Amino acid sequence: MFSATRHACLFLNDTRNGWYLGQEAAIDAAIDAAIGAVRPARILHYGASMGGYAALVTGLRRGDGAIHAFGPELELGRPGSQSALYGLPHPGTPAEALVLAPALDGLRRPLSHAVHLYFGHLDPVDSAGVARVLAQGLGGRLFDLASCHASHDHLYTLNVIRKITRTFDRDPESELAARGLIRPLPRAFHEGFAAAGETLAAGEQLTVAQVDTLATLAPGHVGLLRLRAEAAARAGDLALAVDLMQAAESAIELDPALHGLPKRWRKDLPLARAGWMLALGRADAALGLLADCRETFGPDERIDTLRMAVEAGRG
Repeated sequence: MFSATRHACLFLNDTRNGWYLGQEAAIDAAIDAAIGAVRPARILHYGASMGGYAALVTGLRRGDGAIHAFGPELELGRPGSQSALYGLPHPGTPAEALVLAPALDGLRRPLSHAVHLYFGHLDPVDSAGVARVLAQGLGGRLFDLASCHASHDHLYTLNVIRKITRTFDRDPESELAARGLIRPLPRAFHEGFAAAGETLAAGEQLTVAQVDTLATLAPGHVGLLRLRAEAAARAGDLALAVDLMQAAESAIELDPALHGLPKRWRKDLPLARAGWMLALGRADAALGLLADCRETFGPDERIDTLRMAVEAGRG
């Protein structure tokens, strides 16, 4: 991914998936050692998702270089977030310690270096980040993108990342705009979409009517169509869920900028739809959809599991 960059690279990874909490001293020691060895003319802090959190916190704490943070969670452990999926907050961790106070405080102060914040607004967790930045007037350069939480993978597929990381002299905005990815949405949409996503992720009931109020703010929004489908399925209206999810998939096919969305994100949509079709007794249609999924996305355990469920039901 960084083979063409003209910069020396130091790669750090929290292999415990602990969002680098409590690793400040180790991170600083590694960075200081690299700086001592390379003597760089400039420093950049760069990361995505969990790494985006670390890049943002570290860059703001140190104040020694520009920051590129893709999909950083501004609050850890919120329902539906990646950090919650990996078990944050951990037992015994004070809830207030999980608020990204260093980053939020740092973004409120005058910034000594450029801070680039990339959020893919097709996922509620990233919309929550956009809403927080807009609501609190935080500093930094905000990119409100037609992408998902894995926006870095999306942009890499579209050859945007390599252009940025080669020299870090290109303006990211021009590269993103050229691909039609910069599509700012109203703050009210981001706030409502984030809240609806958290409600559903927390296992609470969300009516389709509640989500439909957001549709006027972002007509045809793929992430909202997906959320509306999941809300309909939760409410027991599987036929409506199938139709809404199919509409989301069709919207992706019609949008050139979305063709490069990561396969692991895209295939969640037809796989959910196939499961609902199976529950509705549409076995032949479900099998056809699963065959298409396998051809498009390659082997997947979930595809095989659903296919076996269809065959078992027939037996």
